[in-house]
Amino acid sequence: MNLVQQLGSEHFLQHYWQRKPVLLRQALPNFQDPLSAEELAGLACETDVDSRLVHFRRQQWQLQQGPFSEATFTKLPANNWTLLVQAVDQWVPAVKELLKSLPFLPSWRVDDVMISYATPNGGVGPHFDYYDVFLLQGQGTRVWKTGQRCTSRDELRTSSGLKLLSKFHTEQEWEMHSGDVLYVPPGVAHWGTSLDNSLCYSLGFRAPSLADMLLGFGDAMADHLSPDQRFTDPRRPLPLQSGEIASADHRRVKQLLQRLLQDDAAIAAWFGKQMTEPRYPELSAPPKRPPRLLPSSQLHLHPASRLAWQQDGKQLQIFSNGDSARWPNTRKLRHCLSQLCAYNAISASAYLTERNCAAWLQQAVAAGYVVVQRRTAR
Repeated sequence: MNLVQQLGSEHFLQHYWQRKPVLLRQALPNFQDPLSAEELAGLACETDVDSRLVHFRRQQWQLQQGPFSEATFTKLPANNWTLLVQAVDQWVPAVKELLKSLPFLPSWRVDDVMISYATPNGGVGPHFDYYDVFLLQGQGTRVWKTGQRCTSRDELRTSSGLKLLSKFHTEQEWEMHSGDVLYVPPGVAHWGTSLDNSLCYSLGFRAPSLADMLLGFGDAMADHLSPDQRFTDPRRPLPLQSGEIASADHRRVKQLLQRLLQDDAAIAAWFGKQMTEPRYPELSAPPKRPPRLLPSSQLHLHPASRLAWQQDGKQLQIFSNGDSARWPNTRKLRHCLSQLCAYNAISASAYLTERNCAAWLQQAVAAGYVVVQRRTAR
């Protein structure tokens, strides 16, 4: 299952990824929705689930934040509204399976699968995102328009609580049916309108801002810096004028900061932790009684967990849910990690024979980010 199989993974990455939109007609032929509109509405009634209702009334957009009650949905009109539920992949394993369709991108770049249910003329208005998104059409039909490139300088209408573009210039327009996929790069304006009752799956990606990265890396480094490490100025010359900050002082500060940015190991460790921070850490909390890990066990990554790894000579640095640990760099452990990161279920019997791999799996199961499913006897 590969969303860009028609184009080829390399061709897509070279010509479309973060460059321009592309419609992938019947990227997933014979697509079957993994949940119904009623089940999506049920999720929107849960207090732990992020959900929104967007209405278009009297030429104005209106936003309601969840959770909602069942009565909310019984009172809605037949058209002009959209329900959006965030991170459904972390609540519904069948939705998580959709992420297997992205083998051409590293799993740590993936954020979540948001699902929207829209009635006729429903939508969320003209907008742009700072991240890549694949829009997979489920039941029903939607018309999608893509427009101009946007930045933070573009004028927005925010009175509704939504960040909608004041101006939208249509460049391309498509009518999408079940199994069709539209890829939209960061910053490209897009606008979807439902022609009937429809479901759309938005496969979004993590794109931390430079501001967030500076704050995150700074905080991580500050936790490990000694109070003895301070601004110093040996061999200071006599000041020419009282109160003046000289260019030599600026250079000294720059040197101190650059030393941190030249620490490749520190940056790699921080980035791995940053990109595996879970959205809902409580969902993959350690079980009270970790199950026994048997050769007959089937294992998979917990839907709410994030896992990544990198090679560092004879060691692997494994990142899981914002934490990291070092393990021996063995072929079996690398294969195990790759399979789990690809959202594949694995058989414990294939990995328990290798000591380090078995030890890591035992720890992962006890920590809750790898889940055990016993094979049922027939």
